[in-house]
This record gives sequence, C-alpha cells and structure tokens, in this order.
Amino acid sequence: MPQEPARAVAASASVAAEASLPQRESPPPNTQQMSQTPTHSSREPELQEVEERKGPFTFGGQTFTVLAHNKRVPGKLGEFAQALASLDIADAAGAVLHHEEFPHAVENGEFTETCSVRVTPVAGSNGAGLLLDTGCLPSAPMSGGPWQIFGIVNGKLAPIGKPLYAEGEMGDFVPGKVSHMGNLTQILADELKIRLFTGYFFVSVKVRVNWMEGKLALAQHCFYQTGHGMAEGGCEMPVEGVERHPGEQELTFVRMFSESNEQIGTPAHVVVKRESRVEILAAKVLVTWEEGKDGIGLGVADDIWVEVRIDGKEGWIHSDEDLQAIGLYRAG
Repeated sequence: MPQEPARAVAASASVAAEASLPQRESPPPNTQQMSQTPTHSSREPELQEVEERKGPFTFGGQTFTVLAHNKRVPGKLGEFAQALASLDIADAAGAVLHHEEFPHAVENGEFTETCSVRVTPVAGSNGAGLLLDTGCLPSAPMSGGPWQIFGIVNGKLAPIGKPLYAEGEMGDFVPGKVSHMGNLTQILADELKIRLFTGYFFVSVKVRVNWMEGKLALAQHCFYQTGHGMAEGGCEMPVEGVERHPGEQELTFVRMFSESNEQIGTPAHVVVKRESRVEILAAKVLVTWEEGKDGIGLGVADDIWVEVRIDGKEGWIHSDEDLQAIGLYRAG
C-alpha cells in the first residue's frame, strides 16, 4: 500500500499543456519571470526566482490563474536544477484563494528534493475545473499522485474531495454520458480513470467526481452472496500492461476454476507447457479506498483473480503459485 505523502498535494490528468514564453518585465499568462534572491547560507549559491503563470482558466462563470513559484540554481541543468517552492490559485482580481508550500532545500549547490506541478482544465457533463498533478523527486517506483481537482462548490473555488495517490498512473478524465429517453435526459457522473498497479499488471479504476457536493468516490462496487448474506468483493475489469515471463519448467499445471470463487465448483488441473499459448483475458480485483486526514490512498487487496485461456481452455486462477506457473510474478 502506498504511503500518504507528507508534502502538500494536488491532482493530474493524462495530458497537460504548459506553455512557456520568453521573459518580459510584465509577464502575460503562461510565462516565466526570473529574479535573484539570496539563500540562508553564504556557502550556497543565490537562487533565482522563476514564476510560471498558467491560465487564465474560466469555469463556473469565474476566471482563475495558477501561479507556480519556483527556485532555480543558476548555471545548473537537469532534474534537480529547479524546484517548486509554492503554488497559488488566484481569482480575476488577483486574490489568492488557494496556497501550498513545497520543500526545496539546497545542499552542495543543488536541490535535495524537487517538485513540479502540471495543470489541466477539465470540463465534464456535470461541472468543470482544474486537475493538478504535483510530482516530486526522488520518489518510490510507481508512486502516483497526489492528484487534486478544484471546482466551484456553492459559488466558490474549492477542492473536490481530498488529494488522490496510488501506486499507478493518472488516466483520462471522462465526461458523464448523456442519454435522451423521450422527454427525459439522463446524465451520468463525470469520472477520473486511474491505472492502478496490482503488483502483476495494471487495471483501470474509475473514480466518480461529484462537483455539487465537492466529493470523490469509487465508481464501481461489486457484492456477492455469502453464507452470511451479501458482502463486497472484487470487480471484474480489463487488464493493461501485462508482461509474462515463463519459467524454465517444461511442464507444470494450474488450478482453474469456472468462476472467480473457490466456493463454486471443483477446480480443473490444467497443464501448462513451456510452448503453451497463454492469454490473459481479465482480472477480478478488490480496490481499497483508504481516506486519511490529508488524502485518499487507492490500492488493491491481496487476493487477485485472473481469467486466462490456456491452449483454448478458459477459466479463473489465483494464488502466487498458479500465477507464477503462467509467467506472472509479483513486483516488489
């Protein structure tokens, strides 16, 4: 399970355009302004201040500008030459409505940690706003987020839910489908798609955006009958980014179930040869949603089922042993 970040957080989209124009005395939107400011230590170089203006963005009948205040080490190049120090979202009159601070300590003439932000306007069927993606280096492998949405709630700029973070990547923002049935119009919720890493492959998880109430929620829940009533379990979903690494064994086997449930039916023992044709069809994954004080962590429960076709035989397998038999190994 990924850890909650200690830094300030924001949200993202899969595509974001950040234009940067030449420096001017009075920079227009999407430009950078640079000046010199001394550091706290005489042994470290003076840092340049670089201001990036992103926008203006208009939604909900209001206009906003995002200002990223960066620090730069003069003469340095590469990932640790510039760091995000703070971020403001201001209204049309210049009043700051949202402010965040970011770590940017300098040691031996370079930043020990650098953050950057990417901003994308999004417009759905139920609302519009900004998606912010704040990433910092160094970070753990596959560390995704935090991602933050801002929109209009009760007439004012406000975060839509808490920042999201996960072991994975931000996918697309998908406007809710609009359907017309006679005189009735059905508008489904807008959604974020997040490519969540299961340890074996990625699955696409949908997060519902509630603009009116300023909340986020999982878009899909699946319940199953048990001996003690209904209980939530994993949902079947497509898989992405599958990489198989078949072993050296000439012959092995897997326990293949007709359904993704050990309580239903007796598994068949299906032989897997080195030359067997193995296809990954789908997965059944229980997505976890852990909401803390500063954010929401998305993850997956341990028991992952995989629908496979082995030499024409279809069914469901799980357990590390069976998944390794078809060349799937848990990362990390």
